[in-house]
Amino acid sequence: MITWADLEKQFYKYFFSGVHEKKITDLVRLRQRNDESVESFVQRLRDVKNKCYSLVLDDRQLADLALQGLLPHIKDKYASQEFESLSHLVQRISDQDIKAFEPKRAWNKKVSFVDEATSSDSDEEPSSAWQSG
Repeated sequence: MITWADLEKQFYKYFFSGVHEKKITDLVRLRQRNDESVESFVQRLRDVKNKCYSLVLDDRQLADLALQGLLPHIKDKYASQEFESLSHLVQRISDQDIKAFEPKRAWNKKVSFVDEATSSDSDEEPSSAWQSG
């Protein structure tokens, strides 16, 4: 027969054993994904930090950890700056910084023009003035 005390022991063993607790190494290993915004990465970092029950980091230390996990081109750009908190880091680093790194694409669109002189005899509009190839 299972007693209340047995259930209580199982409860404490499962929830308070530290097995599900994250460590500083979990935070240090976090890296921003190529398709991930700074805001999403910082939220993921916060979620992991919230599972580090016994870890004590101040706001500045947590912001430094986040900076180290950012994509290299963002981290390099902001490496010389100090951030007071994660919110300060997110505020300073916008999505424009990520988009600015995306390679520029050459526009090689083929465009065909309809000569208006030939279509002026008709009341119908040209079927398509712009065609992409």
